Amino acid sequence: MLLTRVVTAAVLLLLLLGALWLGDAPFCAVMAAAFGLVVREWLQMTKLSPLVSWTVGILLALLGAGLALSGFWPQGPVFLGYILAVTAIWMAILGVTFVARERGFMVADATSRLLCIALVPAAWLSLVWLMYAGRWPLMLSVFMLVWLADACAYFAGRMFGRRKMAPAISPKKTWEGALGAFVCVLAAAFAAWQWLPHDMVFSSMIINRAGFGAGIITLVLLTAVSISGDLFESALKRHAGIKDSSNMLPGHGGFYDRLDAALAVFPCAVAALLVI
Repeated sequence: MLLTRVVTAAVLLLLLLGALWLGDAPFCAVMAAAFGLVVREWLQMTKLSPLVSWTVGILLALLGAGLALSGFWPQGPVFLGYILAVTAIWMAILGVTFVARERGFMVADATSRLLCIALVPAAWLSLVWLMYAGRWPLMLSVFMLVWLADACAYFAGRMFGRRKMAPAISPKKTWEGALGAFVCVLAAAFAAWQWLPHDMVFSSMIINRAGFGAGIITLVLLTAVSISGDLFESALKRHAGIKDSSNMLPGHGGFYDRLDAALAVFPCAVAALLVI
């Protein structure tokens, strides 16, 4: 199982690096395909037929790829309003996952479909905005926040986990794991502040703009959003009665399984940069 996960991760990394080497637009087009597959997996969890879910996912992927290759850059008041609205939804989801962590919650299929169509494109548009606002280092620094939170929560939970954080949603997650995520994200932010150019790293940009105290609070909140994005998908899968969103990525599940936290963090991160 571990070997399968490593091989799949290596192949995905090579594909992403190859797309980045080709340029910003090809990378955004590849990510449009990935987010299109997220849409397909999410919609199928809501009991839509494979034909409908595949059709919607492919159409959104093709639309995104076309926009990316045409040099599209989301901006202006409409984009800002959309991202702020999506951020408000993720803040509400954060609150729901915290309040309902002991008893769980379900999302009606119709509501889940609407959330899918509203939230997934916002994540892709946010990624595109970051690529053009600060090139790939800025985009990658937001991804690093997500990856660090996920990896550190996993290992801290395995090593020190005792108290279950959300037993009715995801029984394996612990408060010790969540604390590990917060500590690692803040430690990485401090290291980046010390040794990397500030205009290339999301955490440094936020601290510069908001001040140290408010910047740290923002990073803590985004880490919590990352965890809640993962928990939200767990709730959707529990309602659908499945373990993984699909089996498209051997050893990893589906594309939604890999991008669940990024769906939440990317719009919130862009909202922070646009507002602060």
